Amino acid sequence: MLDDTSTARRRKFTGRTGLSQGEQRVLSYLALFAAAAAHFTTLAETAPQAPRLILLDDAFAKVDEPTHGRLSRILVDLDFVLTSERLMGTWPDVPALHIYECLRDPHVRGVATLHYTWNGRNRRLVTV
Repeated sequence: MLDDTSTARRRKFTGRTGLSQGEQRVLSYLALFAAAAAHFTTLAETAPQAPRLILLDDAFAKVDEPTHGRLSRILVDLDFVLTSERLMGTWPDVPALHIYECLRDPHVRGVATLHYTWNGRNRRLVTV
């Protein structure tokens, strides 16, 4: 496994080497994404129009920022929903995306939604 702090160094894992919380999360995300992709590939044989939906609440918590884009690139082949108060999904690894930002004023009932698009380079507010 490459150490993100230095692209030239490789970490050597032994029985006594522990993984950081971020590394543990990355491994669990990879297993989740692989299982979801396998499930949806099988489902597509009988229901090709079924959404390939995966929902990640507080996506990529405790994962370092350079890895966010790498993980999101894997999700591009699925239909995904990310909830986060800090991530917009605007990583160069993601070629296109619809983003809905929900805003809530504590003094007003309801939630306002802003719709953006991402084209791999620029985020643009969609006006109606």
